[in-house]
Amino acid sequence: MNVLVTGAAGFIGRALVGALAQRADVSRILAFDQADAAIAHPKVENLSGNLAYAPMARSLVDARIDAIFHLASLVSGGAEQNYELGMKVNFEATRDLLEAARLAGNAPRFVFTSSIAVYRADDAQIAAHERLHVTDDTRPAPRLSYGAQKLMCEVLINDMTRRGYVDGRSLRLPTVMVRGGSANTALSGWTSALAREPLAGRDYVCPVREATGMACISVGRVVAALLHAFDLPTPALGLDRTVLLTGIPVSGAEMWAAVQRQAAALAPARRLGRVRFEPDPAIQPVMDAVAQSTFSARAAALGFPHNASVDEIVAEYIATLD
Repeated sequence: MNVLVTGAAGFIGRALVGALAQRADVSRILAFDQADAAIAHPKVENLSGNLAYAPMARSLVDARIDAIFHLASLVSGGAEQNYELGMKVNFEATRDLLEAARLAGNAPRFVFTSSIAVYRADDAQIAAHERLHVTDDTRPAPRLSYGAQKLMCEVLINDMTRRGYVDGRSLRLPTVMVRGGSANTALSGWTSALAREPLAGRDYVCPVREATGMACISVGRVVAALLHAFDLPTPALGLDRTVLLTGIPVSGAEMWAAVQRQAAALAPARRLGRVRFEPDPAIQPVMDAVAQSTFSARAAALGFPHNASVDEIVAEYIATLD
């Protein structure tokens, strides 16, 4: 089986390519990103380019491609700062990949990473400081362009699947953590930074209140969910190809406490950087409107994984450190 992974140089993409490379049913992986992912494996062919350039999709997708994992995106902060680029990368590039798949004529399996950014608290909830808890019955209502673009892609994937052009599956991901390396422009990036920075011995100023929470999931659980989505038989999803993943509620204070607990358990104990919370007026209002937790009975019935605790998420990240 030949598989295309877009966004392969990202922290989720790298983990996904690594997992795919271990599968006996995968013979070739095209690992595509704007920068060369430089993944060294005999099954992996690293490709680089710009998906915002419309012909790129057709150069990647032909009848030899059996499956597409589309992870590439311009994250929330970047898409909000640059509307045109967000539309090109998040929506138009997805449409171009789907169109290339349609023209190839072999209806490849198409696994798409959507986001819980398609939801937002209403004004009354925000004013009352009520937490937004999302379930399968919660109506999408994006606050940011990023969420709107993801929702548009979900609708298009549903329709392209209905017409038999692809076999689509979209996963609404909670906030994925912990992202290693340098920070990106995601407005939710503080969740990862609360672990990454102090564990690297660096002090960190968190741009939200201690009580601010997010629905979170670990990298390992996301990779497992993407592979599970891929493996599900086509009839299992029915007409609605979008699945909300369950994300556990994690506040800034809870995340920092878990980091301290897990670091103290190491031998020798790791010296941590210091953390303080100073709400940023450009970030805090956005975080007040996002989902604090997600629970999907449908995802549970379909067998999708989720994390049991924030300590589990932090421990998974620590295990990746040297």
